[in-house]
Amino acid sequence: MGTVLPGVIAVVGGIVLAVGALVPWTAWEYRRHGQLGVRRSVVAFGTLVYALALVTYTLLPLPDDVATMCRTPASPQLVPFAFLGDVAKEGGISGPRSLLSNPASAQVLFNVLLFVPLGALARHAVARTRPFAGLAVGLGAGFVASLLIETTQLTGDWFLYPCAYRLFDVDDLLANTTGAVLGTLLAPLVGLVAGSGRATDAEVPRPVTAARRFSGMLADVLAIWLLSGTLSVGTALVWALTGQDDQAPALGVLLTVGGLVAPAAQLVIVLATGRTLGEHVVRLRPSPPPAAGRRVVRWALGSGGWATLLAADVPFGGTVAFLLAVTSVVAVWTTRGRRGFALAVTGADVEDDRTVVDHRTTARTD
Repeated sequence: MGTVLPGVIAVVGGIVLAVGALVPWTAWEYRRHGQLGVRRSVVAFGTLVYALALVTYTLLPLPDDVATMCRTPASPQLVPFAFLGDVAKEGGISGPRSLLSNPASAQVLFNVLLFVPLGALARHAVARTRPFAGLAVGLGAGFVASLLIETTQLTGDWFLYPCAYRLFDVDDLLANTTGAVLGTLLAPLVGLVAGSGRATDAEVPRPVTAARRFSGMLADVLAIWLLSGTLSVGTALVWALTGQDDQAPALGVLLTVGGLVAPAAQLVIVLATGRTLGEHVVRLRPSPPPAAGRRVVRWALGSGGWATLLAADVPFGGTVAFLLAVTSVVAVWTTRGRRGFALAVTGADVEDDRTVVDHRTTARTD
């Protein structure tokens, strides 16, 4: 459980953070590379999970009884290669199997392997085509990260605890740094997963595909969901902390109003720019630009209307929202140029916002 639990927390936390970061990450990809790279996204998600794993393995498990722990605080181990004596005390190493069965050697091996991904990722990001520079990057990244971890343990999570509850061990520093240096040799594998590192012209228009349309729609839904969820949780916490639990009807009204903030923000974006936040993210725009009245219609028939129906307490609101969502998804495949339901109703097409056309400044009139 000591090594499994931090790993589980890292994966779950990575998924949560990845969902929250998906919208800005997609926007960055479209502006840096011109499109969303699935393989680059996989590497980014793996990096996020790995970073969380380093944090959880550094901090967990937290002490249950601080007072008892601080009676005999962990003393720093500052003698290099002291682990050799520990390995000998545990019976030494007689073969590959004993390397894993010996607790002391297994711990050293774990510390080496834990930092192999860091070296590979650091070289891939900074010096993938320069072997010697890559080794230096891996050495520096491994040493600095390990020193930060060991110092965190030495200071009781930077003085959050009155004493150290994990051991500062110079051998851990050596093993971690060694792992990062070895990891630089695996940087080509990271490049293989991430795909070609060749520069692409991010300003070249790309085709409007169903996947791209769905990415924009997902960005709209996530942005609305995250904003509404944050406001709802914040409102409920403030309500509970101020001791107003007996005012449930008033809280319900506040939560409903909070749920309408996100679709209202989407309406402001559509009125100001003619397109939704998700379309901005994936660099799409309606063609020709709709006038104000048609912008309200497309908001009502899109994610803004869907979110409003779910947030407002109106009869059959949930049913209508479901039907609107299904219609919007199906329409991406069945309408001309993947324009979707809302744009089809308002008589507009959809195009890449990097496309140079004569009607960019010509708005459709009602």
